[in-house]
Amino acid sequence: MSRFRRVLRRSGFTLIELLVVIAIIAVLVALLLPAVQQAREAARRSQCKNNLKQIGLAMQNYHEQYGQFPISVGWNQITNERQGAFSDKYMMLPMLDRAPEFNATNLRDFPYDSLGWFGTTNKTCQSGRLPVFNCPSQPYSIAGGAANFTYAINTGVTGQYGGSTRGVDGRHNGLSSYCGAGADSDSPVNFRNITDGSSNTVAYAEFVIDAGGPSAPKYQVKTWSGDAWTQTPQQLRAGCLTTTGNSGRNPERGASWAWSFMGVGSTYTHTMAPNDQSCHNGGGSDWEGNQLMAAQSFHTGGVHVLMADGAVRFINENINYTTWLGIGSRDGNEAVTDF
Repeated sequence: MSRFRRVLRRSGFTLIELLVVIAIIAVLVALLLPAVQQAREAARRSQCKNNLKQIGLAMQNYHEQYGQFPISVGWNQITNERQGAFSDKYMMLPMLDRAPEFNATNLRDFPYDSLGWFGTTNKTCQSGRLPVFNCPSQPYSIAGGAANFTYAINTGVTGQYGGSTRGVDGRHNGLSSYCGAGADSDSPVNFRNITDGSSNTVAYAEFVIDAGGPSAPKYQVKTWSGDAWTQTPQQLRAGCLTTTGNSGRNPERGASWAWSFMGVGSTYTHTMAPNDQSCHNGGGSDWEGNQLMAAQSFHTGGVHVLMADGAVRFINENINYTTWLGIGSRDGNEAVTDF
């Protein structure tokens, strides 16, 4: 009987053995956790890329139907006000399987803005956070997430570029066009205007929401007061990168996908390199897209862009700056190297 008891006692774990097992499990968890996080980010990155592909198909279908790419309306072309100043994203809703929101919009009223600047009857149909307009890799939201978005259309290169002033007041050289009231409106863009080739011209890119506060200073929009009419893109970029003052308009960027206002991030410029900080021109015409908003992401090492031919590319944040300028312009006749 005593021998049987001794066998039973020997079959249990000692405290040291239990601690060793726990330590081994902890080490395995520590080894597996980064792999799990990487797998999750890979899935989010794949979805982010797929969103841009859907936007690209919508742009192609819009062009096939109307003979031009969707415009970004700075101000209403008839009333010279913000009523009816809807973004290119609103224009593409039927091509993105969002016809209910498109059909329910009151075209004679303001676009919904999650900042609450003005009331509108379009709140119900335009306040949803639509998955196709939001990259799941970026963690921020503003105004409770209502109407947030993280993709913007390319306005081109801002400043003295290619022998003339471009990217300002009716002279944008990307895929977007500001067709609001006044003499400085752009003409709508179509494939004939992309003389550099649709495979060498960026149409859309992702960015990070301006959440405000100290959590992500790199992604906050700063105040910039440079002169886009006389400075080169290199000078404008340098001025923005050395700017430290907060724009005081936080949070704006990423609010209200239906609104064409440049301040909420409806467009971006190739004057700023991938993952640069962005700047708001306190003394310029932000309604016509004259800003230094950058393409940005939380993906390691770069950003996703949508080319005008519908292809989605991942651009390294250390891309040659001249190449970045070249693929940002639709008609600069630049010699673009491999990217």
